[in-house]
Amino acid sequence: MNKIIIILFTIIITRTNAQPIIERLENDHFKITLQNLDLDSIRILQVTDLHLGSRGHWRDDLRTYNRIKRLVKMYYPHFVFVTGDLFTGEKPYGSLLAAYAVHFFDELKRPWFYVYGNHDPQGGFGHDDIYNVFNTSEWGVLGFHESSGMKKYDYYVDIIVGDNPIPNWQVYAFDTGPHNGIKAVQPDQIDWYKEVSEQTKEKYHDTVRAISIFHIPLIQYQELWNDDNIEKGGVSEEKVYYEEDDGTLYNTFVEMGNVKATFCGHDHYNNYWGKYTGGIILAYGYISGESTNEAWPTGGKLISLPTGKGEIGIKNVVPVFDKDEHQY
Repeated sequence: MNKIIIILFTIIITRTNAQPIIERLENDHFKITLQNLDLDSIRILQVTDLHLGSRGHWRDDLRTYNRIKRLVKMYYPHFVFVTGDLFTGEKPYGSLLAAYAVHFFDELKRPWFYVYGNHDPQGGFGHDDIYNVFNTSEWGVLGFHESSGMKKYDYYVDIIVGDNPIPNWQVYAFDTGPHNGIKAVQPDQIDWYKEVSEQTKEKYHDTVRAISIFHIPLIQYQELWNDDNIEKGGVSEEKVYYEEDDGTLYNTFVEMGNVKATFCGHDHYNNYWGKYTGGIILAYGYISGESTNEAWPTGGKLISLPTGKGEIGIKNVVPVFDKDEHQY
């Protein structure tokens, strides 16, 4: 029987005057240094499927922004992960919408990682257009590598704690498409991940533990939920729309041995997580967009990465407002 320890963790909010340092080392490689970190874990707020820009839903979008700001105020994460479908597929004013998203997330004053969802490049404002706007961000993290003359928006981030030259964690971010109509990570992207993982192991003479973020779930997410012998947190209220994923990416994660957990979006009414065969935690985000026909109050996923030994902490969170706080 394969069990996962469901961790409910208490967070002590600690602020430091030292801001994280973001460095772009290559187009697909970033380094973020956390200075004076006096906690035993790195806090991350994952938000997903905001679907900003739907016609007639401007008030919902204002509420979405407000609820995310409140979660940041409550939990003070070191990073924010935006795991796709930040925008609706409509986007009549794509550049303006993308520019305001940069303004909003930069105002949170912490690194925010972005991966494309299937709706983001729709509406006449595609991958490259969004990247050109997001590349102006002070705090945004989005990279790419070249493959067959095309940009693939996959990248990785070294998270450095203090003066330690070895990354405490790495984050591998994937664009799950669509690529030529296929909604899945493609073989050339998997080759990129394997090459980077091997180079990292060679450089540091050891495997650096990692997590991965992407939008569309892997087929193993459905297999995880179907297995009653695996303990899970959260709930499932719809099937897993893994689209064209064939399981290769997960199997490659297991082969390389560095990825300890993955975090996705896409399915609005699933928010569960559990440790699947092979020892990797598969976790959904928690729906964050008010314009989506939500099955529960919108919020986010709180992730805790231990800086030393220990388990990854995962928790679904929703904002709590003061009675006199403006909520649109």
